[in-house]
Amino acid sequence: MKKVLIYLLIAMLFSSAAAFADILIISNKDVPDTALSQKNVQEIFLGKRVQWSDNSKIHFVTIKNPDIHEAFLKQYLKKSDAKWKAYWKRMVFTGRGTPPQQFGTTQELLEYVSKTDGAVGYIDSETTAVNVKVVNVK
Repeated sequence: MKKVLIYLLIAMLFSSAAAFADILIISNKDVPDTALSQKNVQEIFLGKRVQWSDNSKIHFVTIKNPDIHEAFLKQYLKKSDAKWKAYWKRMVFTGRGTPPQQFGTTQELLEYVSKTDGAVGYIDSETTAVNVKVVNVK
């Protein structure tokens, strides 16, 4: 019984680590930036960076899917979902920010990003990134 539990624990650790590595940052094809640093991604999704390198407005969006969203938070922002929600409640309460628009499905998010100038979001790597640009994160 102990061996089974150990194997299950190891399997969960490896599957969780794999899930965290499978999140892609995507943007509208017309966004001038083709690569971002980890810090740039954090600044964008925390509402601290509001313009692209050509001074066009950034429209960042998220997805409601908890597996994808939590993997994104852990991989790129180093935050839990609870800390993310608390951060945005504080930003709204103090008048310093507006939380990102959330989409129910990956397809809705992809459609928005593909049609909206300056849009950026994230998807899992299993999803085909159609009509959007996959941004290289260094």
